[in-house]
Amino acid sequence: MRYAAEGEIPAILKYLRRHVSDCLYMYIDIAKYGIDPKFLRVWLSGDEADPGTVVMKYHTGLSFYCEGDDPDLEGVAALVESEKPLSITAKKSLLLPLHERIADRYNAEYGYVFEFTDYQPMEPGIPVERAGEEDAMEIARLVTGDESIGSYYEIRDLADQFAERMRTGFGRSYVIREDGKIIAHIASYAEYDGLATTSGLIVDEDHRSGIYGAYLEKYLVEDLKKDGFTVYTFIEKRLRKKLLERMGNRCVGEYGKLTRRSEETV
Repeated sequence: MRYAAEGEIPAILKYLRRHVSDCLYMYIDIAKYGIDPKFLRVWLSGDEADPGTVVMKYHTGLSFYCEGDDPDLEGVAALVESEKPLSITAKKSLLLPLHERIADRYNAEYGYVFEFTDYQPMEPGIPVERAGEEDAMEIARLVTGDESIGSYYEIRDLADQFAERMRTGFGRSYVIREDGKIIAHIASYAEYDGLATTSGLIVDEDHRSGIYGAYLEKYLVEDLKKDGFTVYTFIEKRLRKKLLERMGNRCVGEYGKLTRRSEETV
């Protein structure tokens, strides 16, 4: 694997765009930011004509992609050793053989990618606010407090990511408050080139028996579609997969996520 040159970015983006549902964050992040050594780096195993395996490190997470199911696993594994990412994401078929090599240090979760077109109709009159940069730390604390969606983030780094997306127009966060405290949140983690992803849906433990989560999700998807985005979401639970399919949404791929175990459990 070698560092990608700035001049190779257009060819890499063309390569990723062909099967963008398998590498959404990679395509959007590289297209939006290019190469920035402070928080985004790109490696590849091939050349402009055929990039082969492409790897991106964005903040503390590593993602990789190749067409077909024969990635440069040696190269990816070497980058995992040197970069020590907190999370690793890829298409499921690519991630499975990598996890076999590093299962002693990383836990695995697998799920589905959906194009989000339909949602539950509801108008409960719940006040929803668009969050600002000043809310980023409170949102990060709420997200990282939930093991399933945020335990592998560093709080300060996640807060910086939320603030950066708000500042650059690369993402939006919506919240519900009670007595001034944020009790529910959802965000678009990336918006670019007509593509948007939803993530970070969280309701605090004291309010999970209500409809806050479903309403926030509807609110965000409606807002993104109104702005012309094709919206994607990532889910893990089979029950939720069936629910989205019943509502008319289409599963467009399978993905996996590896999260690094704490030093105490390795």
